[in-house]
Amino acid sequence: MKGRKRHFRGHLAASDLDADIVGGSALEDQAAARILARVLQGPIWFSNRAPGQVDVSLSLLTGMEDIVQALSTIGQSVMMTDVDPTKEIIEGLSGREDGLPGLHMVAQLLDAGCTLIFPESAQMGHDWSVFSPRPLASDFRDAMRTLPDDIRAFVIPYTEVRGERGFYFEQENIGRFSQYEVS
Repeated sequence: MKGRKRHFRGHLAASDLDADIVGGSALEDQAAARILARVLQGPIWFSNRAPGQVDVSLSLLTGMEDIVQALSTIGQSVMMTDVDPTKEIIEGLSGREDGLPGLHMVAQLLDAGCTLIFPESAQMGHDWSVFSPRPLASDFRDAMRTLPDDIRAFVIPYTEVRGERGFYFEQENIGRFSQYEVS
């Protein structure tokens, strides 16, 4: 992202090809949500707003299981670290009808050291967009090394994956990004 400071963007996507599931939140074992929770560590402020809901609910999550559960059920919402959010911040981040936050507000929060997590629609459930003031690729690699041996994990530079087809490379050509596979 461009701005006064350098910001980083990531996208955590997951699928289970054997079960024909595409979407990190739809995985039965919540493996993708657990990886993201390990990277974020907490505490995390969580705001979840159902479509059409006017009031903003806000919770501080400190336990790993609470963070995983929130990541799995996130609706039109936002999660953030390292800031005590105000109602105006939450409304600015989750209040737009298209679910997209105002980039000016995102940049301000990133400049303040905040990491932001938003849901991204997937074929089933959702995946997650992560905006951070610091690079998180090595944190994701470390967290993914804890996955069982039968799960393949990749940390691919965001600039290498263009468009929806790039995010679902494992359905067409799993070897396309083999140099980025976590071992």
